[in-house]
Amino acid sequence: MRKWIIVMALALIAGIIAACGGTPGSSGGGEAESAATVETSAADAGNPFAKYGDITLKVASADNQDPGPKPVIEELARQFEEKYPNVTVEIDFKGFSDYIKVIPLQMASDDAPDVAEGNQGWQIDGQLVKSQLILPLTDQLEMMGWKDWYTPDTFQQFEWADDGSKFGEGTVYGVGQFGQSTGVFYNKKKLADAGIDPASLATWDDFQAAVLKLRDSLPKDEPVVTIGNLDGYAIVHAWGMFQGANSTNPQSIRDWVFQADGATFDNAENIAALKQLQDWVNAGVFGTDYNAVNENDAAAAFAKGQGAFLMGGNWQAGVVKDGLGADAGFMNGPPGVSGKHIAIGSTSLPWHISSKSKYPDVAAAFINHLINGEGSAQLMYDQVQIPAVQSAPQPEGDEYLGQVATGWQQLVKDGGLTLFLDWSSPTMYDTMGAEFQKLAAGKATPEEVAKAIQADWQKFHDTLK
Repeated sequence: MRKWIIVMALALIAGIIAACGGTPGSSGGGEAESAATVETSAADAGNPFAKYGDITLKVASADNQDPGPKPVIEELARQFEEKYPNVTVEIDFKGFSDYIKVIPLQMASDDAPDVAEGNQGWQIDGQLVKSQLILPLTDQLEMMGWKDWYTPDTFQQFEWADDGSKFGEGTVYGVGQFGQSTGVFYNKKKLADAGIDPASLATWDDFQAAVLKLRDSLPKDEPVVTIGNLDGYAIVHAWGMFQGANSTNPQSIRDWVFQADGATFDNAENIAALKQLQDWVNAGVFGTDYNAVNENDAAAAFAKGQGAFLMGGNWQAGVVKDGLGADAGFMNGPPGVSGKHIAIGSTSLPWHISSKSKYPDVAAAFINHLINGEGSAQLMYDQVQIPAVQSAPQPEGDEYLGQVATGWQQLVKDGGLTLFLDWSSPTMYDTMGAEFQKLAAGKATPEEVAKAIQADWQKFHDTLK
């Protein structure tokens, strides 16, 4: 499951890296840099890695969910070992919260993993790039065809200036395996009982009208739209669809996340979206206890029949399917003024090659197999995970999973992934959670919320200067 990043101070991470001697070139770093240019696609001669003898490829991952990403990664690792018998893949799985706390330290150590997931944004990937703890993937993009995996808009989340000073442009340092975006799950039976055809919800106005119609017909103590905001981010994920419906240019949202000069949250589009969200809260669309349950519990409640819609991440697709069965459906938040699908989303955590690895060519081949190896897409679908690469086939024989996969591909095609808004500063997670709570409680106006969020952004922007 994709959650907002655990907040950590940049200075603390930088201090940890410095204290651990994270200088490229030490402990094999120079050897790694020269080996990074090995043409890893030249496997025609058999096993190109036999020259190393028996080796262990160390991998660090935060994708420890089972069912979910973990079984996919484990099976693909087993296949990789079978293909290259002299390579043993050793994977260290941790939960996301623990992982994010320790991965900067691990990458800076003399025993760094060869392959590791980072996290998009200034707090983790920005520091790994700045400290030169991960390798650029320029060679792999060309020689291994990785440049065709994503659209230019999608690639932005992996791009950095080589000194870590700019995000969203420059050199590609990572690639993601799964597509993780937000959208709208729906209960087919409840919509049918209310006389609403999901296919008729073609625009944001259509969707809003259906939601308000259902508010009049469903029991007063039942939410129309189920969310679980106990951790503070679910209402922001849902609001991202309001933002998308009111946005004329999704790149302007990404620019704000990237801390581009002149970007602002305090604009008419976001204020209009905040006002719409506040109207839904006041109308009782989300019910009364949405702040008392977390995201997983809310998804489970929806899967048991609570609410007509669930606005949230596609990573809940398996839970919804298991509960609703044939009544489960999924769609993106319908387009608004731009006519495009725009919502919060990104790939899963990016895979990186350590600058200290003695086997960067093996590491690249492993990442290639994880993301785009033969049969990898079906393995992902079997675990109700969505492949991120744009060339992935659609799942066969599963209409519902096909809807979820189409949702990701639609957002990618429309250039509508706005990423996760808390990437924009080390403190944005807390700030947005608090400000949206004030909005929902009627203790702040949309204008006040927009100004407070922009003030947090500006404070961090000033430090980057």
